[in-house]
Amino acid sequence: MKPFKKIFWVFIFIAVLFTVGSFFNIDVLTTVANYLLVPVLVLYYRYRAKKWFLLMVIALFMFYMRDIFLFNGGYREYSNLVMITFFSGLVVIYGFAISGFQRAKVHVVEWISLFIMYGFLGFLFYSIADLVPQVMPSYQEITFLHLFLLTFLLAITFTEYLLKSHYASLWLMLASASLLVSEMSLFFKMYIIDDISVKIFFPLFHVIAYYAFIEHALHRRPSAKIPYF
Repeated sequence: MKPFKKIFWVFIFIAVLFTVGSFFNIDVLTTVANYLLVPVLVLYYRYRAKKWFLLMVIALFMFYMRDIFLFNGGYREYSNLVMITFFSGLVVIYGFAISGFQRAKVHVVEWISLFIMYGFLGFLFYSIADLVPQVMPSYQEITFLHLFLLTFLLAITFTEYLLKSHYASLWLMLASASLLVSEMSLFFKMYIIDDISVKIFFPLFHVIAYYAFIEHALHRRPSAKIPYF
């Protein structure tokens, strides 16, 4: 068995540990899996990639640091570090989304798809934003920004996929959608209600998002629009 396949199965095992630990509130499993998830993914990427997109590794490292701060103290103790690391990683992902954007002829069906998606994302943003003042009165502005950036990222990557149907854009769209779902699930888990659906959605889509980012990096072609992207 090739080394990257062995590492992939290690990643699956860690993902299962993370999901089980999060679902049953087993802190030991969640903590161990959280510390290992991104390093194992980067190692998997190292063995599969012919050429690294270093900025993707940096983005994952930023998300990784944010997860460490979040799971070890949360917003109350490390609010500034949580926000700085997460938004730093998100800025890099925006760079990948923007630099991969291409002009193309949009057909009627695609316009309809875009209209439906934008309408859904607008409704989603409005519905979640309406809850923020009630549950996070001290962090309203940063939470609104957090939600807007995630929603807008999905809008960009969905549009990019329609204009450029390629594996790289598909994986980036999947990563953006999974990141939005996982962050919303975490928001509900921490501040509203910790029900079964939230317990399943958060760890599942958290893992899918990170894996999809790696697959995007593997299939992505270099762009001349922005240096290093």
